Amino acid sequence: MPPPRKKSAKSSSKGYLSHLDPLLKELNITSLKKLIFSPSHAWLAAIVLLVLELFVNIFVIHRVNYTEIDWVAYMQEVEGVINGTMDYSKLRGDTGPLVYPAGFVWFYMGLYYITSQGTNVMLAQYIFAIIYVVNLGLVFRLLVRTRKVPPYILVMMSVTSYRIHSIYVLRLFNDPIAVLLLYAAINLFMDDMWSLGSVCFSLAVSIKMNILLYAPALLLAYL
Repeated sequence: MPPPRKKSAKSSSKGYLSHLDPLLKELNITSLKKLIFSPSHAWLAAIVLLVLELFVNIFVIHRVNYTEIDWVAYMQEVEGVINGTMDYSKLRGDTGPLVYPAGFVWFYMGLYYITSQGTNVMLAQYIFAIIYVVNLGLVFRLLVRTRKVPPYILVMMSVTSYRIHSIYVLRLFNDPIAVLLLYAAINLFMDDMWSLGSVCFSLAVSIKMNILLYAPALLLAYL
């Protein structure tokens, strides 16, 4: 009578893994559900989305035509200040008189010099892409701290929006700068840094005065 054959280590390991397969599949499904629906995983989704947004913005800059609306006018208004004109009534661009506060002038004056008197538009687009990612990071930080926002909401409010990318990297409006400073202020308020937050809020107003619409809520917070 021949001796019984010994099971090879390979076949025994296969049998062991076959028992684990259902468990591994269940774990994968559970993990995937958590990554999509669990607020406790929103921080991970936020990191992934911020990295993804860098590449999305680069793609938009290189593949979608830049639309000239206000950039040239901004540069003309800033150039008037550089040339010594301090009378607001005499500062004009192609779109009309300068209507924004002094913070706008100083910020875009910096861009004027960085972008070779406003001629290097692509460099300005890259600067606004960075501003967009930083601003998105500030928004995500607020949402993650609530521990109530599921990760898929972060996806819906970022990479799926064409208009928001257009406002930042295809239009170069001043709204993104004002909103960046606003969300920086809100984050500082959440960290109980009220003085520094108030400075950021004031700087946001100095870029564009529509930020004053948030002032009544801030007044209640001060009280």
